[in-house]
Amino acid sequence: MLTYYFTYGTGDQPFYGGWTEIEAPSRSAACAIFRAFHPDKTEGSLNCSSVYNAAQFKETTMATEGNFGRRCHERITVIRVVND
Repeated sequence: MLTYYFTYGTGDQPFYGGWTEIEAPSRSAACAIFRAFHPDKTEGSLNCSSVYNAAQFKETTMATEGNFGRRCHERITVIRVVND
């Protein structure tokens, strides 16, 4: 699984600043999971500021200094259970 970071601004989004971390097998899966918890306000536009993979996020100042004074608000992980 890969980690994706969904960042927030100061506007009308689920949180003020900070980010949501989602573990998923791909960016498209992470976006679908994000939408399940935080639906689009405008169809086709994620309800956040930006999306970063782990490598991209580590290159930002948010990784060390936070985002508008905030850090991680939530972590979302999907667990697949297979019954035999």
